[in-house]
Amino acid sequence: MPQKTVGIIGGLGPLATVAFMNSVLEHTPAKRERDHLHMIVDCNPKVPDINAAILGRGPSAAVALVESAKRLETAGANFIVMVCNAVHVYERELKQSVSVPFISMIEEAVTRIQSDFPQCRQVGLLATNGCLHSQLYQDAFLRRGLTPVLQTADEQGQLMRALTRIKSGDLGNKVRTEILSTISALAKRGAETVVLGCSEIALVGSIAESDVPLVDPCLALAQATIHAATNQN
Repeated sequence: MPQKTVGIIGGLGPLATVAFMNSVLEHTPAKRERDHLHMIVDCNPKVPDINAAILGRGPSAAVALVESAKRLETAGANFIVMVCNAVHVYERELKQSVSVPFISMIEEAVTRIQSDFPQCRQVGLLATNGCLHSQLYQDAFLRRGLTPVLQTADEQGQLMRALTRIKSGDLGNKVRTEILSTISALAKRGAETVVLGCSEIALVGSIAESDVPLVDPCLALAQATIHAATNQN
């Protein structure tokens, strides 16, 4: 069957967008260059700050994101994905603005938990302040019978500082150690797996050394994207 064209709302942030595209390339069962997917990317880091918008400290990003979705549809995208967890707070507006399907990173991550770790009942969550405030993952967990395990205020502060450094290009050992420390704390409080609910976290190498299995929503979304584009059953 002919492949479908992927539309990617990216730039939130740019490093995560590139990592997502690399993940799609890596996991596509391609025997030759022409077997890879047609991806149309709107990488726009100028979108208003998502976390500030969710927390009521900045303008809404809805208009900019809807414009991005419409550009992708006009350019020929058959379906749309977004490479950012917190931005899914605008999922309803985006779905209403275009006629092509939308694949949710949030839903794909939770589906991955239940397929890969069917015995898991308590799920740790690493996410930005805005994503946590939106309850995107917490609500998705509860709908599937899963209990969220969250960071303390101090752990959350440490995570946000680490994410700021990652977004500036710092992928060094100190950042990795801080993230592993937070994952370990969640495991001690009962988390049986941990969702990396910010697209930049997985950019830090060797976090697979964690005390519990990890679920990377970007990887789950990449694999769902391949499945949707290649019409796999």
